[in-house]
Amino acid sequence: MKIQQRFVLHLLLGFVIWLLLLAVTVPFVMEGILPKLGLGDESYEWFVMIIMGVDTVLCIIWFGWYFASPLLLIMKWIDQLANEDFSLFKEREKIYTRKQKLKMRFRLYQEVIRQLNHMQDQLQKAKVERTQLEKVKREWIAGISHDLKTPLTYIKGYSKLLLNTDYHWSKEEQRGFIQEIDDKGTHMEQLVQDLNLSMHFDGSQSVPIHKTTQNMISFVQQVLADISSDLRAQKHHFELQTEMNELAIKFDPQLLKRALQNIYMNAVIHNEAPVMITTIVEKKQDKLTISIQDNGIGMTEKTQQNLFNRYYRGTTTEQKSEGTGLGMAIVKSLIEAHEGVITVESELQKGTKFIVTLPFEKGY
Repeated sequence: MKIQQRFVLHLLLGFVIWLLLLAVTVPFVMEGILPKLGLGDESYEWFVMIIMGVDTVLCIIWFGWYFASPLLLIMKWIDQLANEDFSLFKEREKIYTRKQKLKMRFRLYQEVIRQLNHMQDQLQKAKVERTQLEKVKREWIAGISHDLKTPLTYIKGYSKLLLNTDYHWSKEEQRGFIQEIDDKGTHMEQLVQDLNLSMHFDGSQSVPIHKTTQNMISFVQQVLADISSDLRAQKHHFELQTEMNELAIKFDPQLLKRALQNIYMNAVIHNEAPVMITTIVEKKQDKLTISIQDNGIGMTEKTQQNLFNRYYRGTTTEQKSEGTGLGMAIVKSLIEAHEGVITVESELQKGTKFIVTLPFEKGY
């Protein structure tokens, strides 16, 4: 029953109670009390009006309490929530019986009370999540500061060596110093790119996507070639499995390349021992799946649950980390920009498998 219907029903019930009260009090006063006072032989019709007035005032007071007291408690409850106190309502016992059922006068507002209970639970949950996010962000800021400081230290150190006039470096040594400076500069550039992409995907902003028709098989082959030529990936083995030689499909090559590179580098960076990284490209009806699987160290359940969350690095600042904690969150955003889905399956010491599912938009 809706609140409007219950309100009308309660008003009708109150009107009936008022009539019953009149039916009882008027005869009782006129025939029971007045005769005892010696006033029974005379006509006191005006006294009936007084009785009706008193009954009406009593009913109005009772109705005011009946309808308004729940509203006053509800307002106190809202004020408690407004002050960010999400604990149980302090006057809850006035609303519920010992069996935790709504008292009669509060049943009129049961939808409002139900929504307030739900809001309280959601606000409490949001507060806990916000506290956890703030903690993670602080840890992330400490980590990213460390990550930015490390290459800067190398760059400054090698620069001072090159500028030191007390030493004469050979061309080979100078080239080595410059190469280190270039590598660290590239690392910093990647960190800044991650931060920029994260800002684009944060909130209502979005990265513009420009789809073109590409051969997905040769595209994946090119990404694998780029990754395998990276010095950090040379100890690992890469394999591509597919039954197709060509598959024309529409996608944004720049954004999808960034997503796949992040997945591959995630496998490369977090596996110190050589691993086999296998890529399987399949077409299933109107879906394209790209599975990237390694037989490395795997992930804990906690890491899997938080992998695509912003700022989650999966390592402490004392552990080796070359990422910003935004990489996999960016991957998820890039895949979703293609209207796709990414999932992860992993088990400790048994490897990790990423499954990217994209809608098949046939190219012409």
